[in-house]
Amino acid sequence: MTERGAGRSYMARLNRIMALYVVGLLGFVGLMAWAEQQGLSRQWIGPIFLFLTVMAYAGIGVYARTTDADEYYVAGRRIPPFYNGMAAAADWMSAASFISLSGALYLQGFSGTPDQPGGLAYVLGWTGGFVLVAMLVAPHLRAMKLYTIPDFFQVRFGGRWPRIIAALSEKPCEPSP
Repeated sequence: MTERGAGRSYMARLNRIMALYVVGLLGFVGLMAWAEQQGLSRQWIGPIFLFLTVMAYAGIGVYARTTDADEYYVAGRRIPPFYNGMAAAADWMSAASFISLSGALYLQGFSGTPDQPGGLAYVLGWTGGFVLVAMLVAPHLRAMKLYTIPDFFQVRFGGRWPRIIAALSEKPCEPSP
């Protein structure tokens, strides 16, 4: 099979898996809505939803397991830009975005006060930082076949200590009171 044929086969498989995932998710949400309409209490729906979601992701992890670092970190560099963009967007729309940024908007409003910047400044900074990293840092890491900023520091500055310092500096800090 030619490389082009293998790429088409891979894309067809990837699209089929994505379609099955979306259909399964919609079916699951529909099933939960039906169960709620039938009288299943919210005290049961929450744990069922959490358990089955975690089990689905565990199943995906077992199905897609690998020992190859390239496969683990970047899926063998075969993921098309559309799916890669969806993964990056899902990463951006994490708990930090939904909980802390929406909380900042709620508590501080868009424009803020003279003492504190508004929540909109945090949202724009978060989004702008994400775009800057995606445009300015990620291409260089990819070209060097590195996965993380600590990997880059180890290559750039040599030795283990720059990597350790970079890894420790990535740890999020608690906000000051």
